[in-house]
Amino acid sequence: METIAGPQHETSLLSFKEKIAFFSVNFGNIPIMTMMYTYLLLFYTDVVGLDPVAIGTLFLIARVMDGISDPIMGYVIDHLPRLKMGRFRGYLLIGVIVCSLNFLLVWLGPSLVTTGKLVIAYVSYLLIGWTFDLMDIPLNSMIPVMSDKDKDRNTLSIIKGVGYMVGAIVIVTGALPLINAFPTKREGFHVVVIGVAVIVVVLSVFGTLGIKERIFPVRKERYKVKNIKEIVGAQPVLILFLENLAWQIGYGVNSGTQVFFFLYVVKRPDLFPLVGASYLLGILVSVVLAPGLIKRFGKKTCLAYALMISLIGSMIMFFIPSNLPIMFVIVAMLASPGIGMNSAIYYGIQADNTDYVEWKLGYRADAAVASLNSFITKAVQGIGSAIGAYLLAFYHYYPNAETQTTETIRGLYNINFAIPAVFMLIALLVWFLGYPLTKEVTVQMLAELTEQRKLAAE
Repeated sequence: METIAGPQHETSLLSFKEKIAFFSVNFGNIPIMTMMYTYLLLFYTDVVGLDPVAIGTLFLIARVMDGISDPIMGYVIDHLPRLKMGRFRGYLLIGVIVCSLNFLLVWLGPSLVTTGKLVIAYVSYLLIGWTFDLMDIPLNSMIPVMSDKDKDRNTLSIIKGVGYMVGAIVIVTGALPLINAFPTKREGFHVVVIGVAVIVVVLSVFGTLGIKERIFPVRKERYKVKNIKEIVGAQPVLILFLENLAWQIGYGVNSGTQVFFFLYVVKRPDLFPLVGASYLLGILVSVVLAPGLIKRFGKKTCLAYALMISLIGSMIMFFIPSNLPIMFVIVAMLASPGIGMNSAIYYGIQADNTDYVEWKLGYRADAAVASLNSFITKAVQGIGSAIGAYLLAFYHYYPNAETQTTETIRGLYNINFAIPAVFMLIALLVWFLGYPLTKEVTVQMLAELTEQRKLAAE
């Protein structure tokens, strides 16, 4: 197939102010799920007193429901009437408010009552699967509609990935010290959770008001329910979904139990925030190197290397003895560019996949494609944390025990490093063997779509 060369010099459609706004709304999006997949299992077991198996079951039930609800929500959002603010921004604002209130109920509800704790946990947690979609899917639909220029999309992908990473790091490094600063964990969690909700609303509203939608469908007719299967089944869309699902579940298993590892294995909870802070190095490396690497090698190759670095880091940490706790921080720092690069590249690939659907199927499905990412975001907290919760019970973890058994300690090694490494390997193989959009094909696709839009505008 003959390759059509893209433009040699692209004029950016994005102002510096809009880039800051886009960073803000993405920074404000991530604390809700980060707080949940990092601390909710600990909160429900050690503070509320719920059984880990019951919570693990809740996490799995919620993810099964998400497998049904997320594509439905994507379809609904794609077919909602266009508001004065555009196709997605107005619904993003609504979703931020609704989801933030639901987030408060997930934490405060089971904690403030004396009976029915598990029922409230189940109801509020299942609801957040829907309310988070209303916030997350419109946001994840923004890159393809903010610009059709590959350079802009790479920039927005990096900004989004950095916003997510910085937002997550702030929660991972800052929440636990703040919680421990209060007389009880219960009181500390309450204050931190309320503070997170306020931050989410303020930053998300500010950011949403500062970004613009510029790209609209070539054809006015919209896809139908029967088309969802072919959208999700498009090879680039499906492969990215499977790759990121495997990688993020592995990451979620580790994130949901890492605090247990530092509390009960190395017995250095002070190092837990340092591991999160070490990922700042990965962010800096990705910001500096990602544009040049993407331009030279393409997104597919860059993401493969990012996955490989993360996998190697997890394998090394499995063999570090618990009496060398600082080594966990050092290896996390060395492996952090893998996570940073993954975040910087992923959303640009998602934008390419949205264009692929329009290129091959003839209609835009921004929210439908974005809904798969929303499912994955929740799968990190749900499936990953469920696996962690079941394994904690399997390895006979005892909440708040000063000393855990040898079996439990070895189990925490497996949960935090061996099992995530298996999922990362699956992700690498799926991606390397299955993703079809090379650098050359992407250039051709964007050139043809640009020409179609010019013709439609005449």
